[in-house]
Amino acid sequence: MFFVQIYVDIISGATNFSLYEEFAAKRMHSEFEISMIRDINFFLGFQIKELKEGTSINQGKYIKDLLKRFNMEEVKTMKTPMSLPIKFDKDEKGKSIDQTMYRGMIGSLLYLTTSRLDIMYSVCLCARFQSCPKESHLSAVKRILKYLQRTMVTYWGVPLRGSTPLSPKEVSND
Repeated sequence: MFFVQIYVDIISGATNFSLYEEFAAKRMHSEFEISMIRDINFFLGFQIKELKEGTSINQGKYIKDLLKRFNMEEVKTMKTPMSLPIKFDKDEKGKSIDQTMYRGMIGSLLYLTTSRLDIMYSVCLCARFQSCPKESHLSAVKRILKYLQRTMVTYWGVPLRGSTPLSPKEVSND
């Protein structure tokens, strides 16, 4: 398995096979002027942690920043990301809200779904109402944030299992 993250001129790669790491580094060196910088713990909001069972990625810090950004640090937490039964519609009679704020919340939550598969369905359901969000839709998004507030410490991201731990490295194009 080989993971690659690219942001502007920074490339982060991780693999659980040193042969892949060597091959990728040689290939990159042959095409670009690069330097291997260091092992990394954080990259683009992801915390990378080596565990006994393998490597895990987590976005706990990103969640904290998200809660702060939307003034939801001191809220009553929820046990689930969405209430049941799920009956979500356009709510045409509902009060309209700021589309920009709603879209910002949805975009932030969509980025978070890369490591939080437990919120994927709820976030995608809320994302369907970005063109004309109502208070009921905002309430559902806030519930997801309240759930994240409750679970950000205990949820340890996506475990990446393998025979040997991944060896994350960061590369910079100087």
